[in-house]
Amino acid sequence: MTYHMLIAEDELDEYQLVLYLLKQFNLDSLFRIISHASNGKQALSIIEDTPIDLLLTDIEMPFANGLQIATRLREKNSDLPIIFFSCYDNFSYVKTALSVHACNYLLKPLDPMEFQKTMLQVIELLRESEANKKSLESRSIAIKNHYLYLTLNRMPFPDFSSLEAEYDFSFINHYSRILLFHFEEPFFDCDAMVSDKFIENLHKIFQVPFDFLNLDASQSILLLKDSVEHTTSNLIDTCQKVQARIYELYDTKCYIAISSQLTTNYLLADAYEDMSSLIETRFFSRDQYVFIKESPQNNMADKYDFCSELLAEIETDINTNNIKKLAHDVTRLNHSFEQCKSVSHIYVRFIYSKLMQLLYKNQNQEELMKDIEKIFSCTSIYEIKKVVTTALSKLQKVDSSKVKNTKHAIQLVKQYIAAHYNEDITLNKLADVVYLNASYLSTIFKAETGSGINKYIKTVRMEKAKQMLLQTNMKISDICTAVGFRNNSYFIKSFHEYYGETPEKMRQKS
Repeated sequence: MTYHMLIAEDELDEYQLVLYLLKQFNLDSLFRIISHASNGKQALSIIEDTPIDLLLTDIEMPFANGLQIATRLREKNSDLPIIFFSCYDNFSYVKTALSVHACNYLLKPLDPMEFQKTMLQVIELLRESEANKKSLESRSIAIKNHYLYLTLNRMPFPDFSSLEAEYDFSFINHYSRILLFHFEEPFFDCDAMVSDKFIENLHKIFQVPFDFLNLDASQSILLLKDSVEHTTSNLIDTCQKVQARIYELYDTKCYIAISSQLTTNYLLADAYEDMSSLIETRFFSRDQYVFIKESPQNNMADKYDFCSELLAEIETDINTNNIKKLAHDVTRLNHSFEQCKSVSHIYVRFIYSKLMQLLYKNQNQEELMKDIEKIFSCTSIYEIKKVVTTALSKLQKVDSSKVKNTKHAIQLVKQYIAAHYNEDITLNKLADVVYLNASYLSTIFKAETGSGINKYIKTVRMEKAKQMLLQTNMKISDICTAVGFRNNSYFIKSFHEYYGETPEKMRQKS
């Protein structure tokens, strides 16, 4: 630490002696002589315009004496060390020096040892004063930040009445906007120097007065003071520069939310709540890092109803094996969340977890749990969409494999019916033949052939009956039994319904 010293001395040799003694006692590195005033008027001018840490002044000088200089300095700074040196061993001078709380009154010619002793005492005083100042500043900042934190979070205040005389809490009413900084990874707990450097860089970019408050390891608040007006467009531009600079310096992503203008009806706590909600919308935004409050979103009850209805449609798509419509409905779900950013990301994760349960129906449940874990670790909806797309692709591959297996199963069923049409054929018996669920077999058979199984069996029997009727001399009653009918009347009725005429009439016509 280097201290700034003003030497007021009209005699050049005495001034040079002071410089010599400072160097002789290795004190010149601690004190920087900011100026040499050769008269009182010049000294008074310097102390008005230039901050100093120590005054070393002669008593008698032209235009104004050292006592006048010291008195004026005391009006500006009650603690700054003052050293008088004079050739006058006059008690009245000493008394005046005491009245301005001088550190010492040295007689000329200066005694080197006395000078050294005095300067060492001054150094001790300066260091003690500096430590006290830092302590007070730290305490002041801590109290201010605590007050800010309580205000932002609408928390009850302790009794600050004892501090009101020492601190001005009206600062809370002199902010124009707040900016919320959010880091995906802990940033402010890594190193105090990083935090200080971060704030220093913010000052360089914003170049306006602001206060800064770390909320936790990942979030901080920048409070712009109302002494400077800020337009929304300029703030957005500045925040984009800040975000880019942060990424350049620290290789980390930072999201920034900008509040509306603070007013008597829109207070700090209101703005902070809005900014916290706004930061959450980063989940729905690709490559967007600066957010500003927008107009109110759509009714959320409608959004919840829409999601429930869409999930029901998706379940139907899966149950009916309509993969094409399934892909379309999943796209609709994705799009709905991209358009609505006010819904909770927890709700979004819940909906997509429900979707995954549907996609993994009758599939590997371990894979399902892994994908649900991925969904809850995703930082954006776009990452979730990738997880869902992968799961949907797997389902489409499974479906493609099923299609091949389905066609083979249906072919086996047809072959069995062709070979056993004269027997009692039930759906369950056919399902056992191809090792499928009866209901599922019925569904895929109709989807593939366009006909239900019973109708298909009847068609095969009717075609066989016609063939026997026209190509053999078998009795109609025997044909009835040969094609699997147990009741002759029912056979004739079914034949008439199928061909529009009775078996006997068809044979006669042929």
